[in-house]
Amino acid sequence: MKKSLLFLFLFSLLFMVVSCKKDKTTTTVDPPYVPVTPVLSTSLAGLGYHGGIPSGTAWTFPANIQVVGNIVGGDPGKSPYIGKKTIEAWENYSQNSAKTNWVTHGLGEFVSLYMNLHNTSASPSTFIFPAGLLFCNRCCGDTITDTTQTGLVVVPDTVTIPGGDTLRLCLKSFCSNPNRHAPTYLSVYDPAVVSNNDQVVHFIEALHVKSVLVLAGHESDILSYIWKFVGGTPLTTADYAVIAAW
Repeated sequence: MKKSLLFLFLFSLLFMVVSCKKDKTTTTVDPPYVPVTPVLSTSLAGLGYHGGIPSGTAWTFPANIQVVGNIVGGDPGKSPYIGKKTIEAWENYSQNSAKTNWVTHGLGEFVSLYMNLHNTSASPSTFIFPAGLLFCNRCCGDTITDTTQTGLVVVPDTVTIPGGDTLRLCLKSFCSNPNRHAPTYLSVYDPAVVSNNDQVVHFIEALHVKSVLVLAGHESDILSYIWKFVGGTPLTTADYAVIAAW
């Protein structure tokens, strides 16, 4: 009888141990991985503190979209920004300066691009400013002697213009040259290239999975990261983990 009871006790104990092990088993989900390179493997020309022309794929407006006049770096109806080159000062200028009748698109700090776009077609036309697109100041032909900031578009922005109509558009973009001054309505810009810099590519891929509404609350953070990698310090896995948590 005692042997039977001992056997039952040992069997019950073994069953409980096995059950407990099963109960503690959990399924973990790895966070999304963003590829990170330890070095800047592609050119920083025209970005950060570097002279030269940014590298990448050339971009132009669709054939039926005509830029009336010039793309300028400041609202012709506002006083130019002459404050300190800090994120806080720029945001204060943007929020408190007089509003005008431009339709605002995109996200950005310091480089707001004002343009009149005319649709020469009789039908509505839709196009996209792609993420990674760089707008460069026209004045010097390159950025070796240029002192005006280059604008970087970080999220794709879709624009629709009715047939035969003209859109007064303000496209916000991020400063990619922390050592240069903010543009004014005297600064003339042209779309240059969609950047092929590895840091730009990885960065916009990380932002792509976030909604514009979420990213709008992190514009200053986005600019800080841009200034980090254009300054020659690649973003790290820890940086991308912070972005993933937004």
